[in-house]
Amino acid sequence: MANDGDEGETWIDGEIDNTGFGDARLGNRLRKLMCCLDSATGQPLPLACEDWANTKAAYRFLSNSSVTEEHILAGHFQATARRAASCDGTLLVLQDTTEFVYQRSAPDSIGYTKHVNSGRDKEGRWRQHKLCGVMMHASLAITLEGLPLGLTAARFWSRAQFKGLLALKRKVNQTRVPIETKESIRWLENMRGSTALLGGDPARIVHVGDRENDIYEFYCATQELGTHFVVRTCVDRLAGDGKHTVSAEMAEVAVEGHHQFEIADGSRVKLALKYKRIGVLPPIGKARRYPPLSLTVIHAVEVDPPEGRKPIDWKLLTDLPVGTAAEAIEKMAWYSMRWKIELFFKILKSGFNAEKLKLRAAERLVNLIAIFCILGWRIFWLTMLNRARPNDDPGSALTATEIALIDRIAARAGRMTASAPPISSYLTEIARLGGYLGRRHDPPPGNMIMWRGWTRLMDIRLGVELAAEPLVGN
Repeated sequence: MANDGDEGETWIDGEIDNTGFGDARLGNRLRKLMCCLDSATGQPLPLACEDWANTKAAYRFLSNSSVTEEHILAGHFQATARRAASCDGTLLVLQDTTEFVYQRSAPDSIGYTKHVNSGRDKEGRWRQHKLCGVMMHASLAITLEGLPLGLTAARFWSRAQFKGLLALKRKVNQTRVPIETKESIRWLENMRGSTALLGGDPARIVHVGDRENDIYEFYCATQELGTHFVVRTCVDRLAGDGKHTVSAEMAEVAVEGHHQFEIADGSRVKLALKYKRIGVLPPIGKARRYPPLSLTVIHAVEVDPPEGRKPIDWKLLTDLPVGTAAEAIEKMAWYSMRWKIELFFKILKSGFNAEKLKLRAAERLVNLIAIFCILGWRIFWLTMLNRARPNDDPGSALTATEIALIDRIAARAGRMTASAPPISSYLTEIARLGGYLGRRHDPPPGNMIMWRGWTRLMDIRLGVELAAEPLVGN
């Protein structure tokens, strides 16, 4: 475990706010706990903390009523804002929701996420049970290169009691329910919080969301703030004079161009592109509260899809103008970046084993997941830095101690003979520690490889520190 004042942990100092707790001891404990977890990614708390005293202190910190996810993430949010301020051009803010599911003998202390079918009973009726867990809705800021700058907002919650959506629809018309009383308000709150955090020029921020983000109130709120959005739409809204829908109007639009690209299985896909600026009307039940909007609809549908695979069919909605096929392709590329927040969630679940935690209360789970968010961003950032900015100076991401260690590891293997190697050389060496072969045609290392390599580097560092200390009796 790294020493509290060790130089190698200075990146953590930039991601936490020691003064935000009102008690410096809590800030110091957060720092120490993060150092432990950073050196043992994905390992249980007792293994990361190494002894009972530190483990007990970690449990006390996580259960302290003065500690919340807002306190833990406050410093990281500010660090994200600083990184964003140092970047020029458009920034994408990706929003999405995930759930962490647990099995507990007393699930009420955590809460529930949703109902799921669990087979049929003897009469053939579907049985349902509630999943114990915590929901998380996060916003992640990235550059157009795909470099994650950090989280800009995060919300956690669980449900004590709830009705299934179908049962709710039988009694309530959801289009007439005020957005403020619905869980979907989280999309607006995260958008507003992220826009305020990043400051400066809101016009350079584009909020990207999937079909769950297809909320009319969200579109109105972005226009009020002067920021932008690209969202995959699933609602066929009324358009124009209110006597036809968006899809009916788009059906009359001619194909304006084509776009070809390669998908994961190596095959080529060709998309036919349509786009048009359309007057979109609010839901009928909310027409008095919200104005009509002029929005761009982009429809991309696959040409001659192969048998056995569902054709690609994207319908995007944006407030940004689109006048050429190239501009439509650009907006589609921005939407495709949304997958990066899914990768971030994967790091939390697969890399940090967030769904294997044994903590018994929702508050403790949320606090620890908030810590994982900061550590997980760091792994994601290192992975993407290797791809987006391979020629950067290594000191932009690594300390002098880490650079010296990697130099020794590479020299021992006869690699990295250049006089001033870039950051990509050092990150590749970290990946090699995680099992990356680095052959000529190998793709760049992924997140899982990077966190395994980073954990091994921390172990090597600990060994070097111990070797430098004299043994008792010598």
